[in-house]
Amino acid sequence: MILDKDRRLNRLGIVVLLIIAFALRMHNLGYQELRGDEAFSWNYVVDESNIISILERIINEGDPQPPLHYWLLQLWVNIFGDTEISLRIPSVLLSMIVIVLVYQIGCRTVSYFTGSCAAFLTSLHPFQIWLAQDVRNMYQLAILFVLCATLVLPGLMKGKWKNWWLYIGCGSLAMYSHYYAIFGLVAHGFYVIVMAGTYWYRWVIAMGSIGLLLLPWAVIILPVFLSGQLADPGYIDFYYFIGLMLRDFSLGTVVSSSISQWTAIVMTVVFFMGALMLLKDKDRDRSFILFLVMWPVVAIVGIYLVVLHRNTLNTFYFLMAFPAVYVIVCGAWEYIRYIDKFRRIADIVVTLYFMLIVFGLWNYYFVDEWSKNRGLREIASIMKADVKSRDVFISNFPDPTQDYYLRTIIDDRIMLPANLDMTYSDVLSELNMFENDYDRLWFIPMISPNWDADSLALNAIENKYLSDYQYVSKKLALMRFVVQPSEAVGVTFVGKTFIEGPKIEYVHLTVNGISDIYDVNIGDELIVTLVWSTKIPINDSYVVFVHLLDTKGHLLASHDGIPGDGLKPTNYWDINERILDRHRFDIPVFNRDQSVVLVAGLYQEQTAERLLLYDDADHVPLTELQLISDN
Repeated sequence: MILDKDRRLNRLGIVVLLIIAFALRMHNLGYQELRGDEAFSWNYVVDESNIISILERIINEGDPQPPLHYWLLQLWVNIFGDTEISLRIPSVLLSMIVIVLVYQIGCRTVSYFTGSCAAFLTSLHPFQIWLAQDVRNMYQLAILFVLCATLVLPGLMKGKWKNWWLYIGCGSLAMYSHYYAIFGLVAHGFYVIVMAGTYWYRWVIAMGSIGLLLLPWAVIILPVFLSGQLADPGYIDFYYFIGLMLRDFSLGTVVSSSISQWTAIVMTVVFFMGALMLLKDKDRDRSFILFLVMWPVVAIVGIYLVVLHRNTLNTFYFLMAFPAVYVIVCGAWEYIRYIDKFRRIADIVVTLYFMLIVFGLWNYYFVDEWSKNRGLREIASIMKADVKSRDVFISNFPDPTQDYYLRTIIDDRIMLPANLDMTYSDVLSELNMFENDYDRLWFIPMISPNWDADSLALNAIENKYLSDYQYVSKKLALMRFVVQPSEAVGVTFVGKTFIEGPKIEYVHLTVNGISDIYDVNIGDELIVTLVWSTKIPINDSYVVFVHLLDTKGHLLASHDGIPGDGLKPTNYWDINERILDRHRFDIPVFNRDQSVVLVAGLYQEQTAERLLLYDDADHVPLTELQLISDN
């Protein structure tokens, strides 16, 4: 029914395809920043001195990954260094081997045409590029070894001892690469059942041998998992889970969910159509095709069962079964093309899919929204030009990427909160302990539901120290704080005391996060920070006002509130305590360029009566600004 293409032409095509695949994987390899898990691997291999210490750390921390990836990466880093490109080269090389193996599986199952198409898809698919440019090559290793085991499986069933030994070796290495390799090995059982050959028991013995080779590690790590990784149950609706996995699998995480959702539906329909067509074809090895059909099914069910016991899910886990899906889908396309009335439709669908792949690659390479880049490299360059000897970096999340990009820039790096049990008061106490050792604090606020979900670090730092610099870089924000307000860039001494005791020591102004700017425009965000203190107890709670007035005293914009964002009422101030009080508002629409002035004062909350200074004034002029239009 299906004629195989000329082998020589196919092999030449595969060589060309490998060249293209290698170019795509090397393109911008060092441009993409390390993501958290990538930097976690880096941290493992540079912090631990040898393979034994890596094993000890995996056990002590309950790391869900087997050791083979870390061992090989450490060997590589010791020889070639730890730049982004160097760290990712092993993944690139492994992915090239995987392309060849997928080609072999496709040829073995259906035809040279299907093998070539599956290899083509593996070479260009955005998720495959993403995986090939990722330091965490345990997925590539596991897929590679499962595919090798798959290719030697038929020989094992024919009684070839060489294949038996190769199967045990590949299966064991796959499991020591990533535990989800078990799904591919279990799916081999469907091939064995259908074959029902004389040597079926050799596969059973081979699987038992793989189990014995894993037993020493399992005895050590399973109790750790049962009390850690597998002791944190989660729940996700099964159908939603399938949709989520297939959506990202179809095009990767580089297009909108609405596009990938429809692509996933079409891809799923084509997969099952291909499965039925191939299983009905008597000229094909049905046992092998059944294995390919069941591999993603076993993977989906297996991953879901794990999620029920481990509240962690990454959609790229399903990539562990991608070879089977690619081969079946490409086989379906080949079969459908031989049906005249569906050929044009099939070709149009494939063309549209190819265009979406190109669109996804464009997003991944050139659009930061879809790339791994968060802005840490840019932040590192900013800090490198400005960091001083008495600076410290505060991290509110255990993010190893910050260590990677800042390791040569700032030596003192502290994490707050240091653990999940720390409270706001604990964070303040830690800040009090080391503030005499530093003049400035650098901070990148990280948002995570699993660590510092209530932003304890940010709130404590903002309430305690004056921020004189903010910069947004792609997906992250860099903030700089000074321990002594008088040292802040753009700070102005005020030194005005109200009769009832409150004293404005300093005022600091930022325009759109930048200090020392006094020309403003419509829509600019002003943050006015007042530094208060008192020499006497204050009996009443007063409201602070910050007003923007024109030259005639007309109100243009304002912000009123209890000091310290409502957390520091004046009647709770301690003598000589420093109070930071921030007021935010936007520059309103104005008709002409003009000079304006910022003023501040206090009034009683019940009567709105303003407090007076010793010169009988009811407000303090803070600074002048120039309203300048964009004409």
